[in-house]
Amino acid sequence: MSSPVERPDQVEDEDESNGPNLFLLYGLLALALLGAMAVAAMIVWPFYVRR
Repeated sequence: MSSPVERPDQVEDEDESNGPNLFLLYGLLALALLGAMAVAAMIVWPFYVRR
């Protein structure tokens, strides 16, 4: 029947992504993990030193 015609003003670049920035998300995840480990170490350290 009728084939869709792509107009130049409607064509989007395939390089651009509308998804989240994975580099930023994984960086924040790693930072949160390191922060949680630091808090856990601060909680455990006095009991380890006292022993």
